[in-house]
Amino acid sequence: MKKTFITVLIVSIGFVLESNAQKLWTLEECIGYALDNNLQIKRQTLQTEIAKNDLLQSKIDLAPDLNAGGSHSIGSGRVLNNNYQFTKKVNNGSFGLQSSIVVFKGFQKLNTIKMNKYNLLGSLEDLEKLKNDIALNIAGGYLQILFSKELLEVSKSQLDVTKLQIEKTKKLFEVGNVAKGALLEIQATAATEEANLIQAQNDLNLANLTLAQMLDLDTVKGFSVYVPVELNVPVSFSEDPDSVYRIALGNMPQIKSAEYNLMRSKSSLAIAKAGRSPELSLTGYYSTQYDFYDSIRQYNPVTGIITRTDPYPIRTQLGDKLYKQISINLSIPIFNKFLIQKNISNAKILVDDAAYSLQQSQLQLRKDIEQAYADAIASFENFKSRQKTVEAQEENFKYVQQKFDVGLINSVDYSVAKNSYTKAKSDLLQSKYEFIFKTKILDFYKGNVIKL
Repeated sequence: MKKTFITVLIVSIGFVLESNAQKLWTLEECIGYALDNNLQIKRQTLQTEIAKNDLLQSKIDLAPDLNAGGSHSIGSGRVLNNNYQFTKKVNNGSFGLQSSIVVFKGFQKLNTIKMNKYNLLGSLEDLEKLKNDIALNIAGGYLQILFSKELLEVSKSQLDVTKLQIEKTKKLFEVGNVAKGALLEIQATAATEEANLIQAQNDLNLANLTLAQMLDLDTVKGFSVYVPVELNVPVSFSEDPDSVYRIALGNMPQIKSAEYNLMRSKSSLAIAKAGRSPELSLTGYYSTQYDFYDSIRQYNPVTGIITRTDPYPIRTQLGDKLYKQISINLSIPIFNKFLIQKNISNAKILVDDAAYSLQQSQLQLRKDIEQAYADAIASFENFKSRQKTVEAQEENFKYVQQKFDVGLINSVDYSVAKNSYTKAKSDLLQSKYEFIFKTKILDFYKGNVIKL
């Protein structure tokens, strides 16, 4: 019984620990979650739905409309009824159908369909542009966490080395080989490194908080990312920015959006020019009427005979009073206070503006790619240089540490060498993640998925 209880307890504790295990987010999971839950993306998606509705409506506008109407009146007075006799009460009504269709208006409706189609396509590309921007921001935040993690490990390892050195200095002080000042100086160095460690931990916490907030998580508590096993800088790096630019011209949504905006402006110009065209339309009308009234009695004073006129049956009325009409309507614009000309002039200006906007987007894309390439090259060369610096500072620190252990140099020289080594490692990490991020940007412009 006791063994069973212990077994159940161990299993329960293991289940609790497993359920409370911290989830480690990969970069792909972060980007996927952001694309599914980001509020900006959801709002932009709604705009695309509106654009879809506008396109559908413009297509339906090609069909004729159909409207039904009716009226009923009740009144009193001396009114002539349908039998051409006077009555005191009026109780009548009518109902019917009416339909109309525009046969020709300078292809205005067809161009409206084109304009709304390009508006929808542009809206979809704007949505993709927003997704790309968010993905890049997520990647930058993710790499910042990885950088902060490695920097934190550097701070920890340096503090561990200093603590070991404190123990050695204590022993040397106890046997009288070093002065107390040397021990105090190395302890002061440890205190400074502890402060640096706390700052590094705060930077990591802030980086985690920033990324968690970018993801719009319900809670940022316990948020942590997965650290890739290998994330190294390659031995060599080469890229052709012109080739990347040519690929990006066909991939980047901001370019496609600008192209669709230009085509939409041209369709809008065609719509404005259609204002000069005559409008030809057809209208059909189908209706009937009815009257309610009582039997009418009339007295003939000459003959003394009273005659009665029965009411007109409703069913008969509906058939006898049926009315059908079809009409052809023509409207020719002659003078409209130059309103049409103003609309055409403004539409031409918008076409030119859209063309300039496309050129500007293409130029900005080239600048962004060239800048990313230049940054990648600079960070790569910087990384190689920092590697040599770290190797040199490491050898120097080992040499200084050996001399410090035997009391040949003081703690100030030791601290200077140690700080130089620590800074070199920090600079190396910074150049490493700068290079990785810039290469991810170049991969992104080539249409590759952002991943580590």
